[in-house]
Amino acid sequence: MDRRLEGKSALVTGGSRGIGKAIAEALYRAGARVFIVGRETRSLVAAAKEIGEIICLQGDVRRDVKRIFRAVDRLDILVNNAGGLDHQGTFEKTGPDAWRSTFEMNLFSAAEVTRAALPLLRRSKGCIVNIASDVGRRPFRMAPDYCAAKAALINFTKYLALEIAPVRVNVVCPGPVVTGPWGRAAIRAAAARTLSGRTGRPEEVADAVLFAATCGFLNGATVGVDGGAVRS
Repeated sequence: MDRRLEGKSALVTGGSRGIGKAIAEALYRAGARVFIVGRETRSLVAAAKEIGEIICLQGDVRRDVKRIFRAVDRLDILVNNAGGLDHQGTFEKTGPDAWRSTFEMNLFSAAEVTRAALPLLRRSKGCIVNIASDVGRRPFRMAPDYCAAKAALINFTKYLALEIAPVRVNVVCPGPVVTGPWGRAAIRAAAARTLSGRTGRPEEVADAVLFAATCGFLNGATVGVDGGAVRS
C-alpha cells in the first residue's frame, strides 16, 4: 500500500465531487489526513462515505475562508481545486459581471485560500498544487474569461513559487475530463483535441497531483494532464 504521505495533512478545495474528490481519495490512500471543502453538505457527506475517514468542511471559498481555516490545525499540502464555468459565451456575449464572477471562482479564491494557508505551510515546509486547465495554456473557442482566469492562475503559480520558497508551488493543467452531464457531441469534440483520442479521467489528474505533492524537486512547474492537447 502506498503510504508516502503518512503523517501529512492535506486540504482540497472543491473536494466533494469530480476531480477534487479523486484528488482527495488519492491523497487519503497515500496516507494523508485529508480535509475537503465544498459548498454542499450532502455532497461532502457522500464523498466521505465513498472515500473514508476524511474531514468535511462546508463553506464557499469565495467568502468563508477564515471560518474554514479555524478547523485546520496543521497543513502540509494545499490543493486549490475549486473553480468552475457557468457559461459558454463568446467575448461579445460575456459582460463584466461574468468576468468578475469567473475570476472570483478560479483565481481570487485560490489567492485568498493560499493567503490563509501560508502560515501553516511555512511551518511544515509544505506545498501547494493549483488546478488550472489546458485552456489556460492554449485557449480555444469558449468562455474567454475562463481561459484568462486559468492563464492567470498558471502565472500566479510561477510567481508564488519564487516568493515563498521553500514552500513548493506547482500547477496541474487537466485537459478535457468528463465529470458531469456532457453530451455525446461535446465528448467527441473534446476527445478530438487530444492525441490520445479520448477524454481524461479524474483519477489521472489525481495521479499528477500526487506526484506534484511528493516530488520534492518539482517547483514552479506546469504539469499538463491533457492527452497531448497542448504540446509545449
